[in-house]
Amino acid sequence: MNRKKKVALVRGFGTLVFLSLLVWQLGCGDSRTSPAGNHPLASNISLSPSTAVVGGPDFTMTITSTQQFTFTSAAHKRNRVVWTANDIETPLTSTFVRSSELAALIPASLLADPIRATVRVEVWDIMGDVPDAISSSVPFTVTAAPSPSPFIASISPMSVPAGSSDVTITITGANFDNRFLHTSIAFWATNPDNLHDTGIWLQTGFVSSSELTAVVPAALLQDSVSIQIVVLTGDVMGMSDGFFGYPRSNSVKFTVTP
Repeated sequence: MNRKKKVALVRGFGTLVFLSLLVWQLGCGDSRTSPAGNHPLASNISLSPSTAVVGGPDFTMTITSTQQFTFTSAAHKRNRVVWTANDIETPLTSTFVRSSELAALIPASLLADPIRATVRVEVWDIMGDVPDAISSSVPFTVTAAPSPSPFIASISPMSVPAGSSDVTITITGANFDNRFLHTSIAFWATNPDNLHDTGIWLQTGFVSSSELTAVVPAALLQDSVSIQIVVLTGDVMGMSDGFFGYPRSNSVKFTVTP
């Protein structure tokens, strides 16, 4: 074999070794990421339900796994369900149902405040120092209890003549509120379905959870018109940005007569 052929053979062998090492390194990445772009793979467990309301009672949550993660029923192994919130881990009591399903008890003590937690499952050998397998950590949300919508039963007076001076109307109903960032406000609206463009904020006084007062300024009473009175409850500063998402009452007709 001449010298040129030997050199070509050596170079070819070196290229083959380099490519083999490159493929091996690419194949030794973290098994929890996908080959394309190192993006995390989909969760291998799911929760039902995955939300609860603040102040709720104890309840049982179902944890379902995919084919990529299996729960154990072996005598020498155990499933450990872990709830994590604010960097504090709380083991949950769980029951094996099948290789793809666990039942976990969520105690009421974990539902005392709005919070975003995560839940994961670890499979342990009872003699082991580290888990044999760890599932994805999936979110669980504890939400604030929804506020009841305000309700208008009646307003008084229901009409005034055009040209009147400022008028104070009394609004009776239910679920009115006067807490920090949770205040009931009355609105004058020519279109109650579009408060953003037609709603005028009235100076509102809180009397009780069943009564409000609202001042209608004389400027709104100069011409005959028929409008609707609506009450919203929420953050007063937020209302000035668009009135969206707040508990709102029914609308009641108010008339400025000729």
